[in-house]
Amino acid sequence: MAAYSSPTLTLDVTMRIIRWLAVRAGRLGATALLVVGCADRDPVAPSRAAGAPPSFRASHPDHGARAHRARHVVTLAGGERSDFERKIQALGGQVERRHPEIGVVTIRGLSAGAAQALAARADVASVQSDTVLQWIPRPDLMFRQPRNGPAAFGAPQGTNESFAFYFPDQWNMLVIQAPAAWTATPAGNGRLVCVLDTGIDPDHVDLAGRVDLTRSASFVEAEPTIQDFESHGTFVASIVSSNGLGIASVATDARLCAIKVLDATGSGSFADVIAGILFAADEGADAINLSLGAYVDLKQRGVRQLVEALQRAVDFARRKGAVVVAAAGNDTINLDRDSHSRLLIPAQLHHVVSVGATAPFNQQHFDMLAGYSNFGGRTGISLVAPGGDFLQGGSEFDLILGACSHTSLLFPCSTSDFLLGAGTSFASPHVAGAVAVVASQLGHKARADRVTDCILRGADDVGPKAIFGAGRLNVANAAACSKPRGSRPLAAAN
Repeated sequence: MAAYSSPTLTLDVTMRIIRWLAVRAGRLGATALLVVGCADRDPVAPSRAAGAPPSFRASHPDHGARAHRARHVVTLAGGERSDFERKIQALGGQVERRHPEIGVVTIRGLSAGAAQALAARADVASVQSDTVLQWIPRPDLMFRQPRNGPAAFGAPQGTNESFAFYFPDQWNMLVIQAPAAWTATPAGNGRLVCVLDTGIDPDHVDLAGRVDLTRSASFVEAEPTIQDFESHGTFVASIVSSNGLGIASVATDARLCAIKVLDATGSGSFADVIAGILFAADEGADAINLSLGAYVDLKQRGVRQLVEALQRAVDFARRKGAVVVAAAGNDTINLDRDSHSRLLIPAQLHHVVSVGATAPFNQQHFDMLAGYSNFGGRTGISLVAPGGDFLQGGSEFDLILGACSHTSLLFPCSTSDFLLGAGTSFASPHVAGAVAVVASQLGHKARADRVTDCILRGADDVGPKAIFGAGRLNVANAAACSKPRGSRPLAAAN
């Protein structure tokens, strides 16, 4: 079974830095494309610790879908019968993971014939080969450290992160009124945002102490550590919550959890993404951020069944109280037009808050739709948030700032380095951070549907709904929704 995926129709351009910026900086990052070498391990109990990088081997990139080492995703018709595992073993396979909460089991070692025999059972609805997709493309990104970076940073300043070194350049935080929410709300205190991505670097100066390692895990078989060997997940996480040393964040007092579902090439399987979502929900995540995605052709054999299993995971997370937030993609596509035959997952699944991107031009007109952003207010996007962009004649700080992983295989970073980038991948964590802020403000009333409603109703009207959805994220307005009707909104930041 092959899902529809191509370099031009795949999320995410992300962290896209115009080449002349790197040349101007006199410093080009590593551009070697590397594929993780396979290592034997039991993926049932994912690793929760950060560690050294695994072994890598150079390889040509594979942008297409591919089977995941004879793994099958089995959707049950009701509960699992008592003889189910014995039947699997008799067919030459073994149960890898059980997800009884959604009626899904992943199996290793079945031949094609054995999979057909299993599918014939009355308690089995479908048996599909797991598929590895390029959820984020191999980056066309050049490392660029922002100008005038300090040799060292001072001590964290607390909830108010306006003292962060690069804060004056963070137009994105000002536009969404994040500073107003820092001082007028609990700022995400006591709330957990799980980032499902390439991992997180917990040693970065702006993330040290922010990542709850006891609630983090890797589901990537070849990388049994949450350490980020790409940088995408680290960048995303630092937008949600940071120490406010180099950059300010949205939810300054929220906690992070790192759930690795993508390897250093940006690839991952359906089964791993499903397992990551369920893990985050069980850990009590208030927000689950998915800055990843891929187009699938619903007419291809087996695709609908895999998408249905992914939908079940999202639905479970919602029932557990998590708001699932996803990037809307960077292909300048009206997602409303072909949602019957093609689907951008997870952004177009039910119960997902899908986020498009806005950006200024030369630090003016901050609510323009980013030149790459997908749109479509009916099925495509829920709202928009700053994602950054760089157009000829614009400013380098029309981009978004984020932390860089010091174990990245792509960029020569230290634990105090940052990147400039653009993409809906970076719009999404603004909303995930806002979820934490609103949930902390609502307290015991913070049900997922209530928080989502606050986020959408609090958005600023910046253009037609068909393009911008509910509008552009406004954290202060969203947090104010817990106040009685007629009360004044939180004060806007200057």
